[in-house]
Amino acid sequence: MTFLWKAPNKFRYNSEMYPEGLKAIIFDMDGVLVESEPLHLLSVQSLLSRYGVDYTEEENREFLGRKDLLIADALIKRHSLDLTVEGFIEAKEELLAELISTKGEARPGVYEVLEAAKSLGIPMAVASSATTLTIKLVVKTLAIEHYFSWLCSGDEVTNGKPAPDIYLLAANRLGVDPTKCLVVEDTITGLTAAKAAGMFSISIPCAATAYQDHSIADLKLSSLEQLSVEQIFGYNAQTKDTDRRDGKSFDCRR
Repeated sequence: MTFLWKAPNKFRYNSEMYPEGLKAIIFDMDGVLVESEPLHLLSVQSLLSRYGVDYTEEENREFLGRKDLLIADALIKRHSLDLTVEGFIEAKEELLAELISTKGEARPGVYEVLEAAKSLGIPMAVASSATTLTIKLVVKTLAIEHYFSWLCSGDEVTNGKPAPDIYLLAANRLGVDPTKCLVVEDTITGLTAAKAAGMFSISIPCAATAYQDHSIADLKLSSLEQLSVEQIFGYNAQTKDTDRRDGKSFDCRR
């Protein structure tokens, strides 16, 4: 069952809403941590306009949450572009980097949730379909890189979302059983991946994905501002260090 909440303020969680023993949080990036879905759209539109292609928001919808390799390959074939997949991604990344650097903004509630999780010693990772370079740029632009133990990119797995690979990779790196991970996602593609990995999922749709059916999620919120890390993970505060790999702090690899 999915619990749907629309009130803008925090609300009271109860024990039936989530499983006991959650030990880590894995965040999708685009549309969850950063208001970037419109920037991805603009970068592809700008690139394709060079080839006389009018790339619409409607066409873009089918690629939300997908790996750049898949997107590039599909669009090159569909529009008969004189580009290699590598060339497409490189050009798109250059355009996107400029947009993120100048217009990238954190989604509401990001800093509060990350700080609350950090204060409880909850390990966190990013698991995004974006390239490693883009993930690094986003966390640096938002000044949130120090919150994450791992940054996991779609570049690192054979099968992108909706396959569970990237979430299983993140859980493995965190040293946490997948069933003990909480995932925050904004797309049906990502939610499908999280559920396939056996993880507890929270859906927080952004403007670009609000039309999607997110009933697969375990919880659906309107904003990260509604996510009470203290209530979900608070009972773990006394033993926050006992489940870490080798009893040590996680090594942040970027």
